Amino acid sequence: MQWMGPLMSETSRRCGHLAQARWPWVCAALILGIHGLVAFAGGPQQVPDLYLTLGLRRDEVLGGSVWQVFTYAWLHGNGWHALINALCVLILGGRVEHLLGRAAFLATMAVGIMGGALGHMVLGGGGSGASPLVGISGACVALLLVITTLSPQSRMFPLPVSGRSLGLGILSAALILALVNPQLDLPGLAHIGHALAAHGLAGWFAIGHACHAGGGMAGGLYALWILRPGVTLERLRQQRERREARQRVR
Repeated sequence: MQWMGPLMSETSRRCGHLAQARWPWVCAALILGIHGLVAFAGGPQQVPDLYLTLGLRRDEVLGGSVWQVFTYAWLHGNGWHALINALCVLILGGRVEHLLGRAAFLATMAVGIMGGALGHMVLGGGGSGASPLVGISGACVALLLVITTLSPQSRMFPLPVSGRSLGLGILSAALILALVNPQLDLPGLAHIGHALAAHGLAGWFAIGHACHAGGGMAGGLYALWILRPGVTLERLRQQRERREARQRVR
């Protein structure tokens, strides 16, 4: 039972980060609040025009509906979709805000949302009749990639893997599944997708893997920009300690 001590200590520390978080709570509340209003209106099936107007469709964006690149993230398909994404924003976002501050958290959310939109438009395979993409999971993957890029050697609690392995694994899986999507119809790769679908795995392609890949790439690139020459992990650690000191004074 000796492992319980470190586990409880790490859990307590993570909970402390959540208690101190501000903007991740705001974003999570927005996700759940917006979906609550949609559910009150009868659900996505009862307000299809809302999803067609604010959800992401490549042809619509290219036709001038550029707001969809941002608004798609704040709608969700069902309650579980909204709840899982809200928890991811809260847990991962709390960590990013603790490490880098409010501005970096909001910037990660923005680049993740836009990167996810770009990934879907390039690799999503959606034509004029495709359902609109909704959900903020692209930003969730961006938050994760920021954490794993800044802490490549750290163990990603509660998983026994390093940050580098987790980040590369999730990003690679999302990109591969996006490329083998039968709807994309890439020569050779589409056969893999059709084979997976034939074995009962067609549901895999209902997930926005291209959005996840785009958001993850955007988050990883943003983290590399944070670590550009002249900025070190030690400097980031000192900035975090100053923010924590100001919070204790309050």
